[in-house]
Amino acid sequence: MTSFLRPLAYRYRWIYDTVTAVSSLSVGGVERLRALGLEALQPRLEPRAEVLDLCCGSGEAAAPWLEAGFKVAGLDVSPLALSLAAQRHPAMERVEGLAEDPPLPDASFAAIQLSVALHEFPREERAQVLQQCLRLLKPGGWLVVVDLHPAGAWLRLPQQLFCALFETDTATAMLEDDLPAQLEQLGFTAVNQELLAGQALQRITASRPPSSEQP
Repeated sequence: MTSFLRPLAYRYRWIYDTVTAVSSLSVGGVERLRALGLEALQPRLEPRAEVLDLCCGSGEAAAPWLEAGFKVAGLDVSPLALSLAAQRHPAMERVEGLAEDPPLPDASFAAIQLSVALHEFPREERAQVLQQCLRLLKPGGWLVVVDLHPAGAWLRLPQQLFCALFETDTATAMLEDDLPAQLEQLGFTAVNQELLAGQALQRITASRPPSSEQP
């Protein structure tokens, strides 16, 4: 369940942009929020490596990767979002499809980004999305997830209010779960979690093992 504000935020762009701007203040603003994935993985990747922005929406979180010179593909289930991405970020390759079953070949990407999107999926589908990330990464490739985490004391109430007004039960479920442990169970290695924004946000990096080490 969610409040009436969530559909309004998606229907009227100014509401969505205002909510994003306010909620991103604790990490340094919208531009920093959208660059968190690049910031974590750029030192580990070759120039112009192939990167997938999963659940890319209209491409805002893909933009820093494009500006840094990476070859970026964005996958989303919404044709409207992809149409907006085509206008704003024409250099991004666009793929329409489900994150739980992407129409993309195995071992295609050196890196995959999930930027504030994974909490939209129920637990079972979330596991499917992460399994697909493992499939799509090249051996030794990297996943970066930026998403919600239970906030510390001073942001706990604002986070609860935000989730009540703008999120669904899937976000609450994610706040209850141990995402790094789930990634390890699925077969990712080198899992590292950083807590940001008064612990309200987590940035997790994880690697697909080299072929010789895969479970």
